Amino acid sequence: MYNFTRACVQRTFREFIRQDKRLKGHSKWANIQHTKAEKDAEKSAQSLAFARRIKVAVAENNNVTKPSENPKLASIIDEARKKNIPQGTINGILEKLEKSKLKTQTELLDFRGPGGATFIVRLLSGNLIATKNSLNTVLRKNKCTLSDGKTKGTLFDHFGCIITEHKNNLDAATEDAIAVGAEDVEEIEDNGKFYRFTCDPLRVPKVKNQLESLNYSVLTADEEFIPKATIQLSDDDLKRVDTLFVKLKVLEEVVSINHNIDLPDDDGEEEVVKKKKSR
Repeated sequence: MYNFTRACVQRTFREFIRQDKRLKGHSKWANIQHTKAEKDAEKSAQSLAFARRIKVAVAENNNVTKPSENPKLASIIDEARKKNIPQGTINGILEKLEKSKLKTQTELLDFRGPGGATFIVRLLSGNLIATKNSLNTVLRKNKCTLSDGKTKGTLFDHFGCIITEHKNNLDAATEDAIAVGAEDVEEIEDNGKFYRFTCDPLRVPKVKNQLESLNYSVLTADEEFIPKATIQLSDDDLKRVDTLFVKLKVLEEVVSINHNIDLPDDDGEEEVVKKKKSR
């Protein structure tokens, strides 16, 4: 899955890498500033990601801002706390949503992009008509076309996805997956080993809580659109995808993006996104 905020973080990191190369030989103070800026950028992007997820959870559950009455919201807030997002930041988001007279809505749209790649975007807006118009402008200028809405079911599988730290072995994790009502579990590697449990999207909060009761350390719990098959793009088309994401970044209403592109491994300089390697 292509996560929009993750791409923003990676792009920010690359800019800092380029800055670091230019700063070599300068004072120790400059290097300290660089390190602090990198950490601040990562923290800011992480806070933004959770803010968007909280807004989606509220919008999708009749604008209920009380975690005790909104299981999905409670799950995201719990995850945010584990990532050291300040409680004050979380409360501030909820207070704004509670006071807002303009209730937000979410919607999924799919479109064709460079090289025939398919994208699914999740929108969060208080004015979906205006947001769609803005999105259409970006798509038209980047030679993308909206699909008929059937792509989501034919080219992607919609899952709830829960990533946990590695524990015991895969056989034991499989038994636990059955016990908590997950549909599958696999071992993935990305700078370490983890488990990826999949389930019905509506059951994410319940499965997450049950996994935690079995002493699994849950890292993330959210919905994903997994492509049934991926396509490879030329270097020119990948550059067009890069440009497209830069343009979409301007739209705050774009919460997440999924795609079916088989991306090459990231070398830390050229590509915008990195495909998570899985078994």
